[in-house]
Amino acid sequence: MRRLLAVAAACLLLVGCARPVASEFTQARQPFCEAGGEPGTPFLILMAQAVPSASQLPCVEVLPAGWSVSNTFVRDGRGRFALDSDRVGMRAVQVVLERTCPFEGDKVTRVASDEPGMRRYEQIGEVRPGVGFTGTRFYLFKGGCVTYRFQFKTEERAGPIGEVTLALSFISRDMLRDLVQETTDRRAQLDHPAQAGNR
Repeated sequence: MRRLLAVAAACLLLVGCARPVASEFTQARQPFCEAGGEPGTPFLILMAQAVPSASQLPCVEVLPAGWSVSNTFVRDGRGRFALDSDRVGMRAVQVVLERTCPFEGDKVTRVASDEPGMRRYEQIGEVRPGVGFTGTRFYLFKGGCVTYRFQFKTEERAGPIGEVTLALSFISRDMLRDLVQETTDRRAQLDHPAQAGNR
């Protein structure tokens, strides 16, 4: 984990050295698919190193009005962030990257995927007055799984789920690998040599 922080810190410094504005550092800690015209952010690099098998990383393409990012977290084997909504609640969506999918129960159904090269599964939880809506979406791909856990405080779901689908996307590990090499003049690598050799 010390190595993850060192690479991320180097990237933060290199990204911010031209114009060290607070908003740039804030943006660097967010899971955006693109920042400052470049693919990825240091937070996504940490996620990639936390789950070294993952060929894809979840990211935020664009935030619709009323949505924001919170609860960013990375540890060995797992990366996570949340999307808050001013309509359907705080942490309305938890986005989790892991090596495998934590399928639970018998109500998981495979559906047509909206992401090329990935398998998608859905699990509907509850839709009840006073409880709201719960549900889970899984994306499986080479070396990893991304889970969207929906927890809306209202029964409204079609609109917010549509906004989440537009907001979230994926960035390839290859793009992040190139970013690390370019921003550090090839002094740092995204992957440990032993990990790269196993892919």
